[in-house]
Amino acid sequence: MAIGGGYAAQVNRDTSSRDFAGTLTYSMGVGTSPLSRLVVGGILRGTTMFGFGTDLGLAVRAATGGFARGNWGVALDAGALWRSWGGSSYGDWPLQGVLTVGSPWGLQLAAGAQVWSVSGGVEAQGAFAAIEIDLLRLTVMRQGPGEQWWPNPAPAGGHQTAGQWPASTCAAGCFSSALIE
Repeated sequence: MAIGGGYAAQVNRDTSSRDFAGTLTYSMGVGTSPLSRLVVGGILRGTTMFGFGTDLGLAVRAATGGFARGNWGVALDAGALWRSWGGSSYGDWPLQGVLTVGSPWGLQLAAGAQVWSVSGGVEAQGAFAAIEIDLLRLTVMRQGPGEQWWPNPAPAGGHQTAGQWPASTCAAGCFSSALIE
């Protein structure tokens, strides 16, 4: 459950120009246990590009366990976007890939690119970058070195113990409502 802001660039297919806009990004997701080394799930992401419109997308996400637990880590998303703005000048139904690098305390940097057209229409070409704060990685998911300053007595999925990996974590529940975002 993240929110942030940044900048986007989109190629206008009618004029062959690169157009730029400030962005507001927001996302939420669900996935497998955060105690695993690799966390897999789904994410709903919106990117509002001021002056253009809003892209809404559903994607598959793979994240490192550190990312899911609110520590250092990375996440990679891949999915399709619904783009209702631009009259196909900027493409329609593009594929989007997003790489998110997360740090402790819920801070993260997301960079994404839009290409192709799932519908076979006008192909999109664009990108965005945003600095985000993930409210769940900051609060209920947070565990690791930052707990020495701000303890989290009951993180979602429980605390990770030495040697604990996927086989032992699924007994406690393999899915949670806030494991990735």
